[in-house]
Formats: sequence, structure tokens, C-alpha cells
Amino acid sequence: MNSKQQDTILFYKQLEAEINKRIHASTNSRTFTAAVGKTMDSHLREVRKYKRLTTSWLNRMDLATKDELAVLSNRLVEVEEEIDSLDESIYQMINMQKTNQRRLRMVRGMLEEWSIYLKSEVQEQRCQTIKTLEDDLEELKQSFKMEFNKEEMDNG
Repeated sequence: MNSKQQDTILFYKQLEAEINKRIHASTNSRTFTAAVGKTMDSHLREVRKYKRLTTSWLNRMDLATKDELAVLSNRLVEVEEEIDSLDESIYQMINMQKTNQRRLRMVRGMLEEWSIYLKSEVQEQRCQTIKTLEDDLEELKQSFKMEFNKEEMDNG
């Protein structure tokens, strides 16, 4: 059975080779190439004619042509890219704003701490100044009393 399969496979391979040889012989000539060239030119003329007819019909109907749709599609892609870029920029600005707000809260907290510290220092400084002035005043009173008492003793 295996030899029968190989015979069938060999037969089809030989048939394929013969068909390819005949196609190559038929198409490998100047007349065939010229005929295909003329047929292609004729086809291209027809395509151009139908394109002009279609374009004029679309223009009369006030509809977009293939070229106009292609331009719009390209512009749409450009606009989407710009929107993506703006979206990314907005995202980065929001992140920067959040970071700056955290920093600002931290700075405000430090300023609040410094304000409390400075207020207490100023209050303490005032209290010390008042205490020193009171002590100096008491010392002056004592000094005046002693001088007054001494003058009374001397006068009296």
C-alpha cells in the first residue's frame, strides 16, 4: 500500500511539473507580455474612468470622497495623538500639584511649629525682662530707702 501512495504522489508531482513547464512556455514570450500590458493599461483606464465618475457623483451629492475621508482619518489620528499628549501632560501636572501640596502642608506645619516656638520665646523674654525690671526697681527702692534713712539719721 505504501508503494501505491508513493506512485500517486510521484504522479501528481510530475503532473504539476508538466503544467508549470507549459505555463512558463506560454507566458515567457513577448506577445504574452505585450497582451498582458495592453490588458493592464485598458483596466487602468477603466479604473480611472470609474474613479472620476464616482468622485463627480459624490461631489454632486455633497458627500466625502475617498481622498477626503483619508485626509479626515489622518487628521483624526493626529488629533487623538494630541489628546493623548495633553492627557499625559495633565496627568503629570496633577501629580506635580499633589506633590507640591504635600510639600506645602509640610512647610505650613513647620512654620506653625516655628511660630509657636517663637511666640513662647518672645513671651519668656518679656517675662524675664519684666522680672529683671521689677528686681532693678526693688533694688532702687531699697537703695533710696537706705539713703533716705541715712539722710534722716544725719539730719536728725
